[in-house]
Amino acid sequence: MLGILLDLMAMAKKGRRAQRRRKQRRRATKPLDRMHMAMGNFLTEMGRLEFSMLLLGEMISEEPMEALFEDYAERPFGKKIPWFEERCNASQALKPYKSELTRLYADMRALKAKRNYLVHGETYEASFRGRPRAPYRVGVTPDNVEYLDDFDHQKHGDNVFSIEQVKAATAECVRLKDQVVRIRAELIGSAEPYDEPEDDSEWPAPAAAKAG
Repeated sequence: MLGILLDLMAMAKKGRRAQRRRKQRRRATKPLDRMHMAMGNFLTEMGRLEFSMLLLGEMISEEPMEALFEDYAERPFGKKIPWFEERCNASQALKPYKSELTRLYADMRALKAKRNYLVHGETYEASFRGRPRAPYRVGVTPDNVEYLDDFDHQKHGDNVFSIEQVKAATAECVRLKDQVVRIRAELIGSAEPYDEPEDDSEWPAPAAAKAG
């Protein structure tokens, strides 16, 4: 009995040590590393969203996946949206989803603006308004060549993202992807089963009777 008690105490002690080590590792993670991780998650979820759009587009199109993929893969996200919209709007099966799809297209275009800033940007560390020094993703602004000067002067426009804002954009990717996946799943679930027509012909065909 004493041996079992000692073993339990030793296990509890090891568990507390492991918990302390995990906390120390979390504290040791640098803010810049957290930004890099957040950006990696964002790009991963963007890829999943784009793939879900391709799968739904393929399901409602008569074109083979090979042809669709070649056309789709060459487009940036901004041009994938009208590709997706055109196919969805032409689908009779998606007519009941018209209002939902209209909102979905608008949300995708709003995400595109954030995506472009995040992808076409650089990461800088700065301190703003007395807050601790932290990393920010600063997107290129074509119509404002002084966008970095604005950042240095603590002007935060739509092109500046904190770690939490990058995470929020990632959550938006996940939400839109889940929406597209759900619509596709509902179409599959409501589809009538396909019955192949009966074929009375024999296979292989019997050999022709030889002329007597």
